[in-house]
Order: sequence, then C-alpha cells, then structure tokens
Amino acid sequence: MILDDLATKLSSQGIGVCSCTLFKAFLPDRPDAAVCLFGTAGLPPVHAMSAGPGTALVERPRVAVWARDTRPDGAEKKLRDGQRVLDALGPVTINGVLYHSIYALQSPFFLKTDEAGRFIYAMNFEVVRDPASSS
Repeated sequence: MILDDLATKLSSQGIGVCSCTLFKAFLPDRPDAAVCLFGTAGLPPVHAMSAGPGTALVERPRVAVWARDTRPDGAEKKLRDGQRVLDALGPVTINGVLYHSIYALQSPFFLKTDEAGRFIYAMNFEVVRDPASSS
C-alpha cells in the first residue's frame, strides 16, 4: 500500500518512527509531535490505447502529509524535512513497487490548530507509480 511505502521511506530517513511518531491514515492524540500520511484523491490511471480494465500502465495517487507540534515552527520544519526526502524522488523501488516520481504540490502550509492547541501543518504530494499488485 502506498502509505506503507511512503512511511517506510520517511522512517528510513529519520522523519519518524512508524506507529510511534509516524502514522498512517489516523493521527492519534499522543504524542504531541507526530507526522501522519493520508491517502487523498489522485488522478486517473494512465492506460495504453485500447486497454481494458485492470491494464493501467501507471497509477497517479496523491498523499497528504500532516505534521503536528506544540510549536508552529516545529511542525513546519518536520514537513520541510519530509519534503526533502520525498520531493522529486524517483525512479525508486519501495517495498517492491516502482515509483516513477513523487512531487510536492505545494510548500508546507498551516492547516489548523487542534483541540489541544497544537499546530498542524500540511502538504500534498503527487505520485506516479506502477500499479500495486493485488496479492
């Protein structure tokens, strides 16, 4: 799965520890400083001419990355560190899937403060990868 793959890449570069400070699809209340990956709506797969269902050449999903911290500069810095790992990455194989490219769609931006007053910054990435196997 794409969230597993990108979490693997980020954790290997010191952006967080999976299930401790780096999460997928759910941002728990603790710890205060954390990063989370979310799948978002992407673009349609690319097919060859006359291709039928299940024959996509590449998939084009998008991923949102959130960073939370008690300080706004802490959350923004964590995202910028992640941006240095993922932006313009590729081609690279992660967990057996070829990623042709990963690009940031914008710089980190302030999203909101949560109910505990912590700052959440976000950014989005566009991904072009080979179709993941269904097995």
